Amino acid sequence: MTDLASGGIKQSSLAADDDQQRENLFTLLKQALKARGFTYARLAAEMNMSELSIKRLFKEKDCKMSRLLEICSIIGLSIDELVQMQQRFRQIPEFLPESVEAALAADKQLFMILILLVSQVDIPTVQSLMEVDKAKLYLHLRALEKLGLIELQSADRFRFCVPLPIQWRMGGKLADLIKGINRRYIAHCLDHEKDSEYAFTTASRLMSKGSVLQIQNNLRRIREEFDYLSSQDQMFYKVGELQFYKLVFGMGPFPVDVILVDE
Repeated sequence: MTDLASGGIKQSSLAADDDQQRENLFTLLKQALKARGFTYARLAAEMNMSELSIKRLFKEKDCKMSRLLEICSIIGLSIDELVQMQQRFRQIPEFLPESVEAALAADKQLFMILILLVSQVDIPTVQSLMEVDKAKLYLHLRALEKLGLIELQSADRFRFCVPLPIQWRMGGKLADLIKGINRRYIAHCLDHEKDSEYAFTTASRLMSKGSVLQIQNNLRRIREEFDYLSSQDQMFYKVGELQFYKLVFGMGPFPVDVILVDE
């Protein structure tokens, strides 16, 4: 009886997950239409369909691939881009193999290129941000391909061969590199604290666990909003209109004895 009940719950959960993914997909598609100035009437005319049929398609969330491909083609959006955005709505991060983390830890440039690609930065922009020539960047991309992380395609395109998002082992081979990157970034924020493009704050107080939990939940919501809005911006703006930003925050017990230790 218990096994049957558990199986039923699992099946129901999977169905609910599929419904949520479809909901997210059509939410993104409707936002893309609006951003590109498409009404249902205009889309209907482009597809040689009635406006009523288009409204029904979006109401019923008809996920036929032929329809999605046609709509994406009309509004100038890649189906791959749409699906990637949809996948990023709610997805549990996964670890890479420890051997791959070790290879990335041995090459800071390689790790930073992967970070940029995971952040949905295209290859030409990666080249510009990293300030490397095309030949050197290609060698790094081939290294990521050999690690099984990406598959290079034609015309500066690639696809990921691992699930996104990626979670890093904070106690693993990449730990020192990640700590160093974040230390330097926080120092950079402090150096530019008066610059309007930067926001930095720090505080320490005596607090109850309940209050701490409330603030930490708010911080998680900020991270979710950061992920959501960045995905929207990359869908609706040209690359040249965007700038690469980083979000860092930390909150927990303040170990004064550890902080006072000389490095």
